[in-house]
Amino acid sequence: MPAETAINSDTVPSRDPHLVSWQISADSTADFQSLLSTPGITAHSFFTSHGHKVREIRPVNFSKYQPDWILGILLLSFVLLAWVQVFYPRRLRQVMMAPYSRRFLSQLVRDGDLFSERIALAAGFIYVTTTSLFIFELFRITPESTNSIFPQGFLMFALISICILGFWILKIGLIRFLSFIFRTRQTTREYILNILIFNIVTGLFVLPFLVLTIYLKSDIFLWICIIIFILFFFFRFARGFLIGISITKFSWLFLFVYLCSLEILPLVVLIKVVLRYSL
Repeated sequence: MPAETAINSDTVPSRDPHLVSWQISADSTADFQSLLSTPGITAHSFFTSHGHKVREIRPVNFSKYQPDWILGILLLSFVLLAWVQVFYPRRLRQVMMAPYSRRFLSQLVRDGDLFSERIALAAGFIYVTTTSLFIFELFRITPESTNSIFPQGFLMFALISICILGFWILKIGLIRFLSFIFRTRQTTREYILNILIFNIVTGLFVLPFLVLTIYLKSDIFLWICIIIFILFFFFRFARGFLIGISITKFSWLFLFVYLCSLEILPLVVLIKVVLRYSL
């Protein structure tokens, strides 16, 4: 009889007690390891899952059609722009060229008071509506806007417009008050005119891109609007600094701090308040 070997009872149960048992060892081919070699260090795969934690999923409603009041506001803005182009083409050209040329700015001042003209009211309305619609679109695409305390739809647009008007009224009033204290009325008037011109030009530049942003729902045109606002803001800041340099009784450092307090600080506070109560 062949040599005795043991059979593992867990693998092949033996029915006859007289039969010898076979000892069966585990097969190493399943683990791709050799019995003669020691197991090595297991290599980690590059295809691993990410470590980000899944947060609460909030679906954003996609509105295929825009509300009718947005179309009405845009049509009214284009009607006012056409009216200005038909009846005040020369004045509009001076306003559009004033930010880039000192000569056109001086000619704009010599030809009359822009603050009391109808073109300023029409162009100011375009600026307020375009800025309000732009902020409205930014607020609406934010997922957290559905849980905010602010109203939705046209009421929200009206609230944004009122806030923008109130902001500029308070700002112009503060600038005039400071001009009375520091006795810089002439320079302050030129500075306020500079603000008005840049606001008008910003509204006219943003208006066509805002239409494409609203109806095409393209992030590219939205970023173009953001870039236009940022560029004209810094351009206005630089022009205001150049206007303030003409006042020789104040240092450049004092002028820079003064402009930062009037231009940058109110925007930072406003953004902080909106983010605090909207998120």
